[in-house]
Amino acid sequence: EAGRFAIQGVPAGSHQVRAEFLGFRTSVATVEVGAGATAEPDFSLARDYLGMETIVATAQRTPRLKLESSVAITTLDERQIEREAPQSTADMLKAVPGFYVESSGGEVGGNLFARGLPADGSFRYVSLMEDGMPVYDSTELFFVNADILVRIDENVQQIEAVRGGSAALFSSNAPGGLVNFISKTGGPVHRGNLRLKGGEAGLFRLGGNVNGPLGESGWHYSVGGFFRSDDGIRDPGFTASEGGQVKANVTREFDRGFVRIYGKVLIDSNVFFLPLPLVNPNDPDFVQGFPEDGTLTTEEGIGKVVPLPRGAGSITLPLDDGQRQEGGSILADFGYDLAEGWSIRNTFRWMDVDHSWNAILPFELVEADEWAQGFVDETSGGTGFRITYTESGQAFATPNGLLSLGGQWLVEKPLSNISNQFQIRREGGRHSVTAGAYLGHYEADNTWYFNDVVTEVANAPRFVDLEVLGPGGEVVRRVTNEGFRQYLPFFVNGTGDVDLVALFLGDEIAVTDRVDLDIGFRYEHDSFHQENERTDTFDVAGGTDAHTGLNFGSGQFETVEDEFDEWAVSVGANLRQSENVAWFARGTRGYKMPILDQFLFSGPDPDLEAEQVLQFEGGIKVASPKLGLSAVGYWLQLKDFPIQDAQVDPETGETEFVTVFAGEAVTPGVEVEVVAAPVPDLRLNGTLTLQDPHFEELNVTQDGKLVSLEGKQVRRIPQEIVEVGAEFDLGDLTLHGDWSFVGDRFSNNDNTITLDSYNLVDVGASYSFPLQGVTLFLDVHNVTDTVAEALTEGNPRVDEQLGAQRTLFLARPVLPRRIVGGVGYEF
Repeated sequence: EAGRFAIQGVPAGSHQVRAEFLGFRTSVATVEVGAGATAEPDFSLARDYLGMETIVATAQRTPRLKLESSVAITTLDERQIEREAPQSTADMLKAVPGFYVESSGGEVGGNLFARGLPADGSFRYVSLMEDGMPVYDSTELFFVNADILVRIDENVQQIEAVRGGSAALFSSNAPGGLVNFISKTGGPVHRGNLRLKGGEAGLFRLGGNVNGPLGESGWHYSVGGFFRSDDGIRDPGFTASEGGQVKANVTREFDRGFVRIYGKVLIDSNVFFLPLPLVNPNDPDFVQGFPEDGTLTTEEGIGKVVPLPRGAGSITLPLDDGQRQEGGSILADFGYDLAEGWSIRNTFRWMDVDHSWNAILPFELVEADEWAQGFVDETSGGTGFRITYTESGQAFATPNGLLSLGGQWLVEKPLSNISNQFQIRREGGRHSVTAGAYLGHYEADNTWYFNDVVTEVANAPRFVDLEVLGPGGEVVRRVTNEGFRQYLPFFVNGTGDVDLVALFLGDEIAVTDRVDLDIGFRYEHDSFHQENERTDTFDVAGGTDAHTGLNFGSGQFETVEDEFDEWAVSVGANLRQSENVAWFARGTRGYKMPILDQFLFSGPDPDLEAEQVLQFEGGIKVASPKLGLSAVGYWLQLKDFPIQDAQVDPETGETEFVTVFAGEAVTPGVEVEVVAAPVPDLRLNGTLTLQDPHFEELNVTQDGKLVSLEGKQVRRIPQEIVEVGAEFDLGDLTLHGDWSFVGDRFSNNDNTITLDSYNLVDVGASYSFPLQGVTLFLDVHNVTDTVAEALTEGNPRVDEQLGAQRTLFLARPVLPRRIVGGVGYEF
């Protein structure tokens, strides 16, 4: 108690005693113990502000101190996660330099861009892991951002995020990095915590974890989870988010090894926020009558019925499901030390999740009268028009006179994955050699129902219908039906799977007492198999334009197959200049396999390629009593990468998946992570990313001509990202604040549509009641309520085709200000 520990039965003589405590640097002292006597050494531990003394296991075969690793790695412990109070998994990863994160779409469906690697969003080049195994072997699929499979809750003990470097050796398709969410596993003492949170817009969240020994059996356990309900900071008129997860694990440690079994059940639904209506790109503001906390998602879209051709009946659109995941995973981990420095470890993971994606997507804003008149002009006998609200039948009338031409899309996408990793290690002398194999099989089914709709431009808008009128006011043409401009302009039905085999070999060499060398190699073979239903065009009964030209399955299927072989190699070195300073350098050649879903549109003879990533990096790590610093410089080159989007013609609503294979993109950059304690009770922290992501070679067709975009900045990615924070420890009361800056970006490859830089401020406070384990907390996100002027993305489904900025436009801003408070209890 009170920081006093007793070690009994120590023989007389000289001994080294090592003292460790989470958040502090380890201290070692030599203690002389006399025969029959008691020695009482005192330890004063210095703060470890960047966790340099933390043992990290991600992206290295042998766990080692963060200071001694030759990778760029950020660690976030449970306390830091609570302080950040992230509103989503993606939101938490903003704390990692080199990662640019867009989290304005809501709690799931975030985008992460690593070290300037060009992507259409998602987590394309970064693998998300739970307890050392990928949550899914493909880092992205269409309508699957990897964060849909991960929730940060009270079960998480630590997050380890590796940028670039050896990440390419430890997971398929991860040259940009790895993020490992490490679970609590319990120990010899029962511990637990409970957090109750509430906030604006009907937010309620209850989460907790309890862990400890299972009697005297030698087993220990950890179990926890959360439930959350939220009307949404952008209220669509229905519950925006509802659900939760339960996670548990049990561990048995024995003399020469361990066995651990994990389980997770996830049932959760979250609305997906998309671009909003704005005017004046030089000084953005919402269009007249649209509030800053508004959304173009609406409860009128719930339960809409879409007729299906070929006697298939109809389908009901569950818009209120948002992005919904229902399923779970199991992981079994076994390690055993053999004789003479040999050891083995085997990790098996199974997952199965039914995923669906539901949203209303705006494509274009139009003047209602002009849009309607266009149909009058092309209709024989048309002399006028009538626009009415679908549900009420009342005449259309809004302050802005605008309509939103968009889509209501339903994507049904069951996912499954089985994987197993076996490794054998031999430690002896100055070498630690590891060899192993990773086997994986993953599947993804696809059924897509795209529909074109028209609504007013207002918060939680109403659907509208258009009729063309003749000279006597009679209806001569019904353009829409129930707010639908077109039923099923695009339909996909397919099922695919991938078998992968990866072999790896690595050697960690202690060259001297101060120099370590890390060499690794990975070879991977992927076999793709895809079955796609061919489509045809049909009409259905109904008598409106919406009922004609439906795209639907013909009942005939085609098979697509392909195979790829790729390899990665990485060499890193760490030089410990002193107890507090280490230097490291690394060179890596990595890869990214094609995405399974690309075979949905490749045809029977696919022309797809694997991508290659070349990286060189080096930096310094410092851990002193008042300063923690990590600074990394890097150069990255990506070849043969695809730029692939669902592009929508704003005039016709026609959807096309377009792929452009670029020749080369390059990013030189600098990442800095620093924590300082200049005076007692004050902690300053910050991250800085400076980078220049640009195309070295990219040729696209514009107006029938081939145009080079060499030198253009990679779209959606800023050159500057800054995060600065301060924390004041006033005893039982703690105050903290954070300021972040995101530099200018472009919404299209040609750099003609600009997204201006913006700043955000978050603040928070907590008060702990001494000796009672109770903490009250309050967090305010986006204190200044910066919204319209802080745009995270443009309208990616349309901006490439528009080619130039318009006065009236669509873009997605950050989430509005939100106040959240609650109480926590620890025991």
